[in-house]
Amino acid sequence: ILLTINDMIVTFFSENLWFTAFCVCFLSLGVAYFSLPSVIYVVKQKNLMDKPNARSSHKEKTPTLGGLSFFVSLIFTLFLLRPFDSDSVGINILSGVGVLFFVGLKDDLTGVNPSTKIIGQIIATLILFFGSGLKITTLNNFLGITDIPYWFSILISCAIVMAIVNSYNLIDGINGSAAMVGIVIFGAFAYVFYDAEMYFYFLLSLLSISFLLAFLRYNLSAKKRVFMGDTGSMIVGFLIAVLAIKFFSLNTELLESAVITPSNKVWVLLSIIFIPFFDTTRVFTTRLLRHGQPFKADRSHIHHVMIDYMKLSHSQASLLLAAINLIVFLVILLLNTRLSPLMLGALFIGLSIGLATLLFIVNRDYHSLKNKQKIRHIINEIHKKH
Repeated sequence: ILLTINDMIVTFFSENLWFTAFCVCFLSLGVAYFSLPSVIYVVKQKNLMDKPNARSSHKEKTPTLGGLSFFVSLIFTLFLLRPFDSDSVGINILSGVGVLFFVGLKDDLTGVNPSTKIIGQIIATLILFFGSGLKITTLNNFLGITDIPYWFSILISCAIVMAIVNSYNLIDGINGSAAMVGIVIFGAFAYVFYDAEMYFYFLLSLLSISFLLAFLRYNLSAKKRVFMGDTGSMIVGFLIAVLAIKFFSLNTELLESAVITPSNKVWVLLSIIFIPFFDTTRVFTTRLLRHGQPFKADRSHIHHVMIDYMKLSHSQASLLLAAINLIVFLVILLLNTRLSPLMLGALFIGLSIGLATLLFIVNRDYHSLKNKQKIRHIINEIHKKH
């Protein structure tokens, strides 16, 4: 009888996508929303607060570990996605998230070495592939590359996971930024996977949007503020990486059903994760040019420039970041069927250079002012010669 009831429930959910989507959103948002006050209470009682330092954008001790609610929400909700899990990857995702959850939790409580984070991310990626159908098999003729061997697929996947997890962690610098940008990223993936009829990944995107919306309510609160911490940013970054790997593995037919030219899928993917990709690339490049130390922390991130020199509030800067990410995605998505990979790549790079130039003009810190003086001197010299 129990098996029959179970089969009936599975069949009902599998045949009613939008009802399942409603249940996923409702449960994910509800679990996160009602678990966060308990997390905040325990964190305050145990004094596990994030203390401001010279680089911080907050001035008071603030509860962290908001990412605990993401993990709980995922555990409570993921079972609803099982009827759509054709890749048999749901348990792998949960196991991989579990690894990164404990690495992030330790980092929030006592700190961990960068090498420990990298090892955790590699283990989570290998767990993701074990026994599942989630594999990258082709680059769809991007740069002339089609089918790729399995070992190279694993290598690319590990690189994607580490790049996305760490770049997403770097944009979590002001209230609302990581959550708002994350919502836009998951929204873009939801649109693509719905069009491609990959409903498991569509629902996973909605699940993630829901717990981020619940978190945003507290992250932007003046009285009950909480940070997601490394626990949260690693979970969200890993889920984004899972969706990115699946997007990368879509075959020609599925990409075309989502109105994406297969040879342009790399540019579309980079537009989906534009803000984390752009900010990490820009910050590491400027640090290398300035003092040759790309991992030396400073306040040169895009959100820091917005609140320090554009004088935007945290909410305004976060909304602007999310809007930029959305606009770049829409522009690349609309033009990807009309432009060649070379032209679309040139457009993507042009948009990135334009935004970087605007930030350079706005930025008024000591190093930027020195660089601007050098540029003016070079321009004056050129005028004198002519």
